[in-house]
Amino acid sequence: TATATGNSIDLHVSPLGRVEGDLDVRVKIEDGVVTDAWTEATMFRGFEIILKGKDPQAGLIVTPRICGICGGSHLYKSVYALDTAWATEVPHNATLIRNIAQACETLQSIPRYFYAIFAIDFVNKNYAKAKGYDEAVRRFAPFVGTSYEQGVTLSNKPVEVYALFGGQWPHSSFMIPGGVMCGPTLSDITRSTAILEYWK
Repeated sequence: TATATGNSIDLHVSPLGRVEGDLDVRVKIEDGVVTDAWTEATMFRGFEIILKGKDPQAGLIVTPRICGICGGSHLYKSVYALDTAWATEVPHNATLIRNIAQACETLQSIPRYFYAIFAIDFVNKNYAKAKGYDEAVRRFAPFVGTSYEQGVTLSNKPVEVYALFGGQWPHSSFMIPGGVMCGPTLSDITRSTAILEYWK
């Protein structure tokens, strides 16, 4: 809904689609400039309640299961919180592995979000008269669009790399306070590089 008063518009979008869980957004616009904004996440998953009273390390097992797409991000932040709280020293190589895993998760998440959740809106029949609609359908139609198929298929490659270090994806728990539970070999690094070279 939008409410206009003079040069001011109060825009309220509820729910804002295409995010995991419901999100309400309210934006105040004055003379065409956003002057204030509020968001409210209205979906409560209850993981905070599950973790209450548990061993702090339980977060390493529970939080990666919050999401089937970005569980590694929750794991990374959980282990980072423990490292900070306990003042653990993380070896440089462990930090590199954690960062590689996080980069891989980002590399798989963005195309999956864009092609499988966002771009498919372009092919909605409400836009059939818009310029470029036929091209949007050709590229972004679910399962058959040329860009859709390639984007979703290639998004699996970073997951393969993540699984080499994390043992599995999603829901890995290989990051622990003070490091990681893997010791990559030269073969693992070479294989990871070969997997990502597939993109070229």
